[in-house]
Amino acid sequence: MRIHSFTPSTYVNGPGKRAMIHFQGCTLKCPGCFNTNTHSNDQGKEMSLDEVLSLLPSDIDGVTISGGEPFLQPSSLLQLVQALRQMCLSIVVFTGFYREEILKINYGPHILDFIDVLIDGRFNEAKKETTGLRGSSNQTIHILTKRHLAEEFEERNIEVTINAEGSLTMTGFPSTDLLREMRLMGMRSEIKQ
Repeated sequence: MRIHSFTPSTYVNGPGKRAMIHFQGCTLKCPGCFNTNTHSNDQGKEMSLDEVLSLLPSDIDGVTISGGEPFLQPSSLLQLVQALRQMCLSIVVFTGFYREEILKINYGPHILDFIDVLIDGRFNEAKKETTGLRGSSNQTIHILTKRHLAEEFEERNIEVTINAEGSLTMTGFPSTDLLREMRLMGMRSEIKQ
């Protein structure tokens, strides 16, 4: 599978302590997308399922998968969610496809069988959301199992990490004002949503 990035610990991309996996590659290219650096199909790193699983910390409650677009790599996504389910981890997936479209994708219905929460729909900049774990109000949070409640996805926070080289990485849903202020201060950051 082609992976853009891996975050071993986050508390803002679903309930509890989670790992975050960003798939590389997206053809949807929604205007205003936070993750444009995940769109190219020839970037990122090709990784085996075992390599991805070996990165998971032992103390996480679940894994959140985003992109890029995970459903553009359906065979790899299916293998990943099957393995995560065997590990009894909570699985949340962000996708630009709508649930009805996923049902028509190769392996789509089978993938949905392993996901606890699906957050679907193309990002719509004109309907930008300011609360909860949706980028825009046209997106839907589908609770697919009894593992989570809708209320667990109402809070919205961000996490900021600065590595030893001074690179700043932000995950979650930063406000437009925060992003503007960071640019004015000359700070460059990678945003992972």
